[in-house]
Amino acid sequence: MQIGQSSFSEQGIDLHIQQDGLSLQGALRYGSFTPLQSDIMGPFRFFAGMQCSHGIISMGHPLEGALELNGECLDFSGGTGYIETDRGRSFPSKYLWTQCVWNGPERGGLMLAIATIPLPVGGFTGCICSDFYGGREYRLATYRGVKIETWSSAGAVIRQGKYRLEAELLSERRQPLRAPVEGRMERTIHESLCAEVRYRFWHGDDLLFQRMDSNAGFEYSSAD
Repeated sequence: MQIGQSSFSEQGIDLHIQQDGLSLQGALRYGSFTPLQSDIMGPFRFFAGMQCSHGIISMGHPLEGALELNGECLDFSGGTGYIETDRGRSFPSKYLWTQCVWNGPERGGLMLAIATIPLPVGGFTGCICSDFYGGREYRLATYRGVKIETWSSAGAVIRQGKYRLEAELLSERRQPLRAPVEGRMERTIHESLCAEVRYRFWHGDDLLFQRMDSNAGFEYSSAD
């Protein structure tokens, strides 16, 4: 994809943006992607008329390169990238999204999304979650019987069988973004990509991992 003088591909990005108050130049290169073994939407991807369809392109991949933002050098070499996608005409009226990825001896990452899903008659609250830890993926989703115990602007708790995931928002720095309403970018949402979130993942009484991440993504929006 080419937007102005900037380009975006599976190999990386080249940014050349110069406008009032913003100078962003540089290039990042991606290593091998970590795709999911199957579509995160499961059978929901076949639903006709879905407002929005979510996708995960890579749960984690190596980064090399640097960007210069208003004269400040931001070095991403040795970092880890994450790429997802949304397609559709509207964001859900109410939803929660959070994501994090980390390196180290216990490399891992997760993505959790909960949203109200309208149908021609009625609707429901759906959940999709992919949790990478210990070299395997744990998939928690409505189509696999997940139960949403609580969700709000403070975080969420979900359970599927003996597995239980807690995501607790500790702090955030929100930025406004435009979002679609029936194809028109007329809604303002607020997203934080530098949120501090505590994640805890249980199997029965065993705590599989606890992670407090200060560079997590977090977003909660309600049109009500």
